[in-house]
Amino acid sequence: MAKRKSASKKVKTRSQASTKAGRTQSKTTNRKRVTRKAAKGKAPKRRSTKRKKTATQPDLPAVRVRMFRQGLGDCFLVTFDVGGDERHMLIDCGTLGNKNSDVKTNDIVEHLESTILDNGPLHVVVATHEHQDHLSAFRTKAMKALVGNVGHVWLAWTENPDDPDAKTLAKYRNDLGKALAEIALASPDTEVGKQVHDLLGFAGEASNDPLGFAKTVNEAMDFVRTGLGVKPSYHNQGDLIEADWLPGFRIYVLGPPRDKDLLKDLGKHGSDELYGLMRAAKRSAATPASPVSAAEEEASELEQPFDSRFRLCDEEQKRQFYPGYCEAKQHWRSVDVGWMNAATHFALQLDSLTNNTSLALAIERIADGKVLLFPADAQQGNWLSWHDPELHWSVTDADGAARKVTAADLLSRTVFYKVGHHASHNATARGRGLELMANEDELTAFIPVDRKLALTRNPKGSWQMPARPLYLRLLQKCQGRVVRADTGWAAKAKSGDASEKALRDLADDDQWTNWKNSQTAAKHIRTDNTLFVEYLLK
Repeated sequence: MAKRKSASKKVKTRSQASTKAGRTQSKTTNRKRVTRKAAKGKAPKRRSTKRKKTATQPDLPAVRVRMFRQGLGDCFLVTFDVGGDERHMLIDCGTLGNKNSDVKTNDIVEHLESTILDNGPLHVVVATHEHQDHLSAFRTKAMKALVGNVGHVWLAWTENPDDPDAKTLAKYRNDLGKALAEIALASPDTEVGKQVHDLLGFAGEASNDPLGFAKTVNEAMDFVRTGLGVKPSYHNQGDLIEADWLPGFRIYVLGPPRDKDLLKDLGKHGSDELYGLMRAAKRSAATPASPVSAAEEEASELEQPFDSRFRLCDEEQKRQFYPGYCEAKQHWRSVDVGWMNAATHFALQLDSLTNNTSLALAIERIADGKVLLFPADAQQGNWLSWHDPELHWSVTDADGAARKVTAADLLSRTVFYKVGHHASHNATARGRGLELMANEDELTAFIPVDRKLALTRNPKGSWQMPARPLYLRLLQKCQGRVVRADTGWAAKAKSGDASEKALRDLADDDQWTNWKNSQTAAKHIRTDNTLFVEYLLK
């Protein structure tokens, strides 16, 4: 259990207060950024979330959020103290592609240059987790414009090359990824192969070398980690960031947790089930010009359900002896690639594991306690970990009053929610998440999504983003103030729009009219810019 800290005491950046094996202390930067740990102990009683203004309360510094429209991916620019001494935070920049606009990630960099870098530095770059749709832009030549012009880099503890827990996690992830990459290459035309290929797309561009699994996304993260000219800070769940250069705001680090069960335990490094998949893939893809080694052949032979004497592998012999079975219309009877069926499960497990390593942040404006929530792609394990009864923060308000803050408290004061994982079904917690966002008169949700592109992924039509039940609940909770990167304001699906088919009849005409009126009244939200949509908290 971490030792309690005085709410007024400032300490240098560090890893989890626990000194258990595998948790290394990170060094502070020389930029006077202050991080404090969450106090541990008995959870406080719930207090009213309404904050009374006092005569000594300072003017409210405005906060602006721009969500860029580069396709199926995340890129957010948060500007603090808009119109004053502005400070800028870039959270992720990547995409899997775009079918709704011509916006490219290079356009975003040009925007950063013209609006920020020409006048000063980009104060913070945050890379939340190792997925292509969050990091791909950092591999582009255009991003070199940021080199030497960034004040701070924030990453999760999972990206710390000196953290023992992070090293173990990386081994698990790489084992699984390489095995899946072998499968995708071995049978690219099968339904399983296609599905695995598309899921691996989150980890980087397709490669003909399975050993190069996640090469592109690793290069992007390495650029953020080492190429921007500033040493990164690795953050742990429970960190509280109160920076001298960012007055008037606190940033709470909600995740990722270190609990392996919450992150998804994938078994031991080098486990037989992972390497068994890889051996089977190599054997399936073998040709006379590229045979498997004798050792691989022997290991694979032991895993086969039938002895080699009873297996017929030559395609010409198959057609000669069993012409009916080999007819195209009988393909459904084939079990030749049945060994790959487990691959889909493992691919989804890999995707969930990486999403659960997301650096999840809650930004609080101190003067009025309003919160902007950026959970990246955190899935259930990450969200649930925020509600550990021992996790809370001790803070001092502007009027000098000390109080304790919990994740539930932060959620209850949330006025802006960056919807996780493009509003898929599994990246927004219900009872421990969205239902706790009680400020429905102000709550606004931004969804970084390109639905047309998502629906092209395998199996076709399965990537329902936004997912219908979540989309409806967001509209209800936000009273219609839901904005999508692809369409702008959420609107009733048109009968001729095939991509919106599953979202038709989401609500009746009266409900859509009410939501439309709420959107019209929301003058602090702009959707008319082709490069980004914008939210302003005055």
